[in-house]
Amino acid sequence: MISAFSILLTSAILSPLLWRTEKMLKPSALLVTLIALLFSSKAVGLAGFAPSAAGTLFTLVLLIVLAAVILHTEEALTVTQTLFLGAAAVALLQSRSLLAFLIAFEAVSLVSVVLTSHIRTPEQAEGAVKIFVAGAVATGILMLGAFFYTLSGGRLLEPLTTTPNYYGTAGIVIMLLGLFYKLTIVPMHAWAADTYALVRSDHAALLAGAAKTAAALAAFLMFAPALKEMVSLSVPLLVTLALLTMTVGNFMALFQKRVAKILAWSSVAHAGYMLLGFAAVQSALAKTGLLYMVVAYLFMQSGVFLVLDRWRKEGKETLEEIAGFGTTHPLMALFFTVQLFSLAGIPLLAGFMGKAVLFYAGVDAGLWWAVLIALLNSALSVGYYIWVVRYLWFHETKEKKALVSEKGSVVAAQSLLLAGTLFFGIFAGVVFNAAG
Repeated sequence: MISAFSILLTSAILSPLLWRTEKMLKPSALLVTLIALLFSSKAVGLAGFAPSAAGTLFTLVLLIVLAAVILHTEEALTVTQTLFLGAAAVALLQSRSLLAFLIAFEAVSLVSVVLTSHIRTPEQAEGAVKIFVAGAVATGILMLGAFFYTLSGGRLLEPLTTTPNYYGTAGIVIMLLGLFYKLTIVPMHAWAADTYALVRSDHAALLAGAAKTAAALAAFLMFAPALKEMVSLSVPLLVTLALLTMTVGNFMALFQKRVAKILAWSSVAHAGYMLLGFAAVQSALAKTGLLYMVVAYLFMQSGVFLVLDRWRKEGKETLEEIAGFGTTHPLMALFFTVQLFSLAGIPLLAGFMGKAVLFYAGVDAGLWWAVLIALLNSALSVGYYIWVVRYLWFHETKEKKALVSEKGSVVAAQSLLLAGTLFFGIFAGVVFNAAG
């Protein structure tokens, strides 16, 4: 059956044939991504997989963002790995049985590890080792949880359900802890801040953007029915982890000097906001809130990491080194600033709507005190985002350079991501209709 999954997977397998003709590879990959968009609502075509309205909307957004990454990148291997990641993420979003979910989740994790294997510096090697170790630990915990779940009578070939014994409950909680490694939830977050900051920033865009958001939405779709039936245990656990994650992420971001580190810790903080959606699972708006957050976050985080990738190629990555880039790199600085404002939750941008719907779901679920702490965290994060913007636009550049021109493909990629941030900041009905 022709589907986005089969199109992306086939093109990824065949793409090395075009590595010697780089001029053909990127246009071909972009064409494939556009064709996959047309088939984004089609089923994978294997047992255990089925599309959903929420998954289809996110797949559309994911393919647009992957097209932007392909436009931005200059390396053939990254293009191929982006297509593989797209195929694995589509399968993960459509997984309906626990076995399909576990296989697709491991496929996304495997591609994520391979992405970091472009090692050229000791720092990149350190980042690759950390994600490899974290991935191995997460897989072990996930498999242990699945083992306990099957001991309780749970079936791998069916959707996840609660079972009336301790083995079933323990299995679900252990599987969630394994997933939280991937979602960078405190205290399973330690690898992420270093990996996102040390590996290449275009790869960090895929790891912190595409892989993380696809895993978050797929995990919610798989685990939400079970979480609703065990709220006395799940809500206190999830709220505690969510508040710890956003608070640790935001406070750590405040003290960083390297922009990559600020974005990495900001990513950890946003994982805390996403987890608040899991905790508010009793609310009818929890699914809408989480879907909105991952859609917004995918555009925002991919945008800032791709801009940073452009600057790191010039050897600029600290606040002092990017000072005055509003003068020398005005276009990239503008893209970066708007996406930072969206991450901060400024109105009329997607990030604001994502947080607003998610926080409303928390209040609707009776977690108003947790939402209050989340709002304080959001206000705290505005401080370091504005701090970066201040360096960009209100500090003198140390090197007197002429205006830097940007490649058309890089500008096109950023324009695509900016359009997504603006569109979903204004047209909320698209997300509400998809969430149902």
